[in-house]
Amino acid sequence: MKLTLTQSSRFGLAFVVLFMSLEFPLAAHDGHLHHHDSNVPHREWSLEDGMTFEGSFVSAKPEHTTIRLADGQTIQIRTSRLSQSDQEWVRQQRKSIARLNRSLEYMSESQARGFSIVALSRNLATTSIRNDPGIAVHFQPFVKNNSIRTRWDEQYFYVESNGIPDHELMVGITAWQQQIPIPQNYSGSNAWRIPLKPVPAEKPMSAKTGFFRGAIALAVNGVPIFNPIKNDGRTDTNLAGELDEFGGHCGRADDYHYHLPPVHLEKVVGVGKPIAYALDGYPILGYQSKTEARNSKLDKLNGHKDNKGNYHYHSTKAYPYLNGGFYGRVSERDGQVDPQPRAQGIRPALRGLRGATITGFGRSKDGKEVSVQYELRGEKRSVSYTTEDFQKYAFTFDNGSRGKSTESYTQRSGGSN
Repeated sequence: MKLTLTQSSRFGLAFVVLFMSLEFPLAAHDGHLHHHDSNVPHREWSLEDGMTFEGSFVSAKPEHTTIRLADGQTIQIRTSRLSQSDQEWVRQQRKSIARLNRSLEYMSESQARGFSIVALSRNLATTSIRNDPGIAVHFQPFVKNNSIRTRWDEQYFYVESNGIPDHELMVGITAWQQQIPIPQNYSGSNAWRIPLKPVPAEKPMSAKTGFFRGAIALAVNGVPIFNPIKNDGRTDTNLAGELDEFGGHCGRADDYHYHLPPVHLEKVVGVGKPIAYALDGYPILGYQSKTEARNSKLDKLNGHKDNKGNYHYHSTKAYPYLNGGFYGRVSERDGQVDPQPRAQGIRPALRGLRGATITGFGRSKDGKEVSVQYELRGEKRSVSYTTEDFQKYAFTFDNGSRGKSTESYTQRSGGSN
């Protein structure tokens, strides 16, 4: 194919795409962006009614968005039917195209002739990178390894994940609620959101007297972080033996989450870089060095301002461990930050199994087979499951001398924190 440009005025250029075969064909015109190649990455789309599907963005007008599905079929859907976050994503694409078209208007005709479609796509990609919010870079290592997906609009940074980190889970727990990690669907309208422009609260709220339900922060690997004090408002989960070697465990919906700062992530993101973000939008860093601790004390929320006046929280080895509340504005409802994603359980919550210690964890590469091994009064036991679609789960309970049993569960809506 061939890119032909005609000069419509001294400084204005209109251009069309004609008969050229390219690696990444893309045409910007009339406020549209067109992707014509099957290699364009797919993304998950969500509709207002909760339906989700995968497809690649083709073009958009204010009222309609065109999407190519995985099977090659192209559909046109009313933009207003998309979820609010996807509508914003489409608006951002249109803005990027408009900026790109404006930049082309000031090219000379000779420059424009040499500006190939491939260069155009690279320019668009560069523009997108240049406009990434600062927070995005700290999540990027986990975007690159496909653990999470991120997007943003003018107000929020959104993180989509299944809540399952790539490290060993559950090992070391001595106070176990008989839960086992199940992937969660934190995507679409159920994605995590972090304010891009956090605002200091007139009256900061403490996590010592509230926020005992739900998450108070999100690790950069997409795993939520709950208040170190459990939902009874008094028990320190760390001191109670409820947490594994990475400071996490599963909640009543079999949803894995941390209660301690994930300082192990510094090995990935770098020392002194954010390992998490509180849900008020302020970053959480690892432990202070001895020199830092002497020179700059932390406030009652476990935070302070740096030498540029930017506020952030720090991890500590003693309570409150991470953000001890919210320096920034948040909304509270029913004892938790609102809004936030909801976990979906597949089976009833169980009681604690007194005397059990979790000793091992196994997981297949595709995550469809998971096993938790434990000891109870000197006897080795285990709980495991298999799934083909992450909707239906077949559980096997090895109860040692008491024999084995099986149960089947299907993903249900709702869930509990």
